This record gives sequence, C-alpha cells and structure tokens, in this order.
Amino acid sequence: MRTNRCSKCPHSRGYGAPIIDIGAWAVGSDYKEVVGTMRNFIPERMVRATGRVMRMNIDDGDIFLGEFANGALGSIQTSFVTVGNYPGIEARIYGSEGALICRLVEEFGVCESLKAAKPNDVEFKEIPVPPEFYPPGGSKEESWRSLFYANLTASFIGEILSDGDENEGSFMDGARVQEVINGVEQSFRERRWVSLPLPR
Repeated sequence: MRTNRCSKCPHSRGYGAPIIDIGAWAVGSDYKEVVGTMRNFIPERMVRATGRVMRMNIDDGDIFLGEFANGALGSIQTSFVTVGNYPGIEARIYGSEGALICRLVEEFGVCESLKAAKPNDVEFKEIPVPPEFYPPGGSKEESWRSLFYANLTASFIGEILSDGDENEGSFMDGARVQEVINGVEQSFRERRWVSLPLPR
C-alpha cells in the first residue's frame, strides 16, 4: 500500500494514518509487528514563515513492513517528495481469490479508480466504484476536493439520521493507528522489529 506519528513524519500528516487503518480493515486483523525506516531527503529548505533557508529535522518519506496477527503481510510507503498528483493514495490487496488496486489521485479528469484481477485472469481490469460509495450526485469525474468533503458530510449526517451503532471511525481506531505509527518510529530509532501492542 502506498501513499501519519508526530508532526515530524509523513505518517501523521494525512496519508499514512488512513492507509494504516484501511490495511487493518482490508485484511481483518490488527498489526502484530512492524519494521520501518524514515528519511529527511531535503535537510535544508525555505521556511515560509521566516523567508530563510533553514535546517529542518522533518522526515520527508518513510516505508515500513507490517505483519498482521492473522498472518497477512503489508507494506506502506508515504512521501512528500515523490512525483505524482495530489492527493496520491494507492492501496493494493492480494488474496487467494484475486487482487484489487484502488487509487485516489486526480488524473485526466478522474479522481479515483478501482481495478481487479482474478487468479485465472492476472491482468487488472477497471471496474466501477459501487454507487453507494459516492454521496448523492457524486461520481469519479468530480474533483476530489469537493467529492472528499461531500463524502465526509454525507457519512456524518447518515450516521446521525440512522440512530444506529455504526461509526466509520472512533477514538479507538485512531489510537490503534497511532500505536502502529509509534511502533514504526521506535523500529527506526532502534533498528529492529517492534511488537504490537507497545508496552504500557
């Protein structure tokens, strides 16, 4: 899975955190162990607030491997210095019954795409994103800038009106993702695999 920890790492600033959550949801299991690395590719840069070039201790990119409790494996990369259009999120999942590639990136007037392949047909073919994943009137041709917030709003209002127990994200979901991020940073600092959950 391609594409967030404290403000020093891309994992904590928008892309990594959601893809970590999606990974656990897609394989139906929590992360058991992680190992990763981070890098500051541009140590000196212009700081807009000061107008001066300064040394910045900020990680521009990271990558980690994760082993899930059910035996599945995952890899996640986030970066602010790779080439590609915004927002630039891609998730892939491979299983015994086939594979999916989901991309959220605005290219050639399309803001997202979904491709699938089966074991006996290894070439990926584009399939439609189910209409229920769009807000009323939404489509893949809409700019992600409006579609993203329309989806958030529709989901939020839908949960209120349903008066049910469903919730697309909770504090515990966020805490689990943050623990994975903390584990990746600890792995980088100590140069080793780190088991999850972390010791209290």
